[in-house]
Amino acid sequence: MSQHRLSTAKKIGFTLGDYASNIYWQSVSIFLLFFYTDAVGIPAATAGLIYMVASIIDALSDPVMGAIADRTRSRWGRYRPYILFGCVPLGLAFILLYWRPAVFEGTALVLWMLFTHIVFRLAYTVVTIPYTSLNARLTDNSDERSTIAGWRMIFGVLAALTIIYFTFPLVARFGGSSATEGFTWAAAVFAVVATLFFPLVFRITREPPETPGSEPRLSLGGYWRALAPNTAFWVLIAATVAAFVCSVALGKSVLYYFKYVLNDEPASRTALVGMSAVGLIAIPMWVWITKVIGKRGAWFAGTAVGLTLLTIFAVGDFGTPLVMTVWLLVWSLGTLGMALTFWSMLPDTVEYGEWKTGQRTESFIFGLFQFFLKVALGVGAGLFGWLLERVGYVANAQQSTETIAGIKDIMIWLPGAGFVLGGIAMIFYPIRKGTHEAIVAELAARRSA
Repeated sequence: MSQHRLSTAKKIGFTLGDYASNIYWQSVSIFLLFFYTDAVGIPAATAGLIYMVASIIDALSDPVMGAIADRTRSRWGRYRPYILFGCVPLGLAFILLYWRPAVFEGTALVLWMLFTHIVFRLAYTVVTIPYTSLNARLTDNSDERSTIAGWRMIFGVLAALTIIYFTFPLVARFGGSSATEGFTWAAAVFAVVATLFFPLVFRITREPPETPGSEPRLSLGGYWRALAPNTAFWVLIAATVAAFVCSVALGKSVLYYFKYVLNDEPASRTALVGMSAVGLIAIPMWVWITKVIGKRGAWFAGTAVGLTLLTIFAVGDFGTPLVMTVWLLVWSLGTLGMALTFWSMLPDTVEYGEWKTGQRTESFIFGLFQFFLKVALGVGAGLFGWLLERVGYVANAQQSTETIAGIKDIMIWLPGAGFVLGGIAMIFYPIRKGTHEAIVAELAARRSA
């Protein structure tokens, strides 16, 4: 049985896990493709393909891990054992991800990078699917979930700041003339830091006790039958996939834009740090906006801001690092609401599905959601790498005028298409402001009866 209100200490204790998991996720999101192309020397299209294939394989494992976690019963609960016992293998897999063996070249090197990426992704799934699933069991209050989503994003921002601020200095400190070796040692430092946090989450967080017989263990087919009528979940999937398969291109373009378009690679670090730091202001702001206009309204607001800023980028002159940095800061301030909103909406779809079918399938929902999210991010990365090669990108070389124009087009048109499609999908989201509260009250009445 979920709790309605949580103390601030319990919220922080739980969301510390987002700092640990985002140490890994932010590194992979911001630096891994750049590591493949500019440190290891893999062609951009091949690097994007590695990222996409590993993401899709990872995504396929998410619903399976969700079903496994849903069926787990132990003296520590359903989800906490995976957080405790999976954190060390995850850290080791992360170090392996950034290790480039000197004996491999050509196809063997590509296969090695693909193998280590898949191993890391699977280890990440074992820990993070149970961790995120805990969100739905800690509280069934929609506003509390918005607050938890805010805390989760704040710790995610702090992790991003850690990764952005320290990655290149650590690479320079440990790598010497070898950037690949520097990345390996930087990954080792980050893995140690992240691994120390997961046992704290295990110790601080407690799962509500199981109610015997209240949540039967379903077969895989039973999960799908319980999930099929969950309109809220499928609409959220459609909106999120549309938005993220396209907008991932902008985030991955930052390092390339500063290095090759603005000819000022060090300024990219300042821009990325600023983008993350802005989140410390933007997230509390969007939590408040969400409580005032509802989660669906906040999604539309973030979409409108994003499309406006893309239009300004398309018609404006962004030829200096300062102008581009200011635009990126405003972009983060205006669009972080969408990231907050979908993580806040997802637990609400658990009760919506239970209300529709009588079956509660929280871990399967979280696992399947992450399946679609990772497919979207993987396809987006693969598409970005392929488009980079199509516009003539060559690593560590002077880019042509056409290539520079092509990089900017990628940053504009892909996110724009995703925002439009995501906004259209969100029109059909059935949970309006106040709807979830009514559903929770009806479910409580059913349980009492």
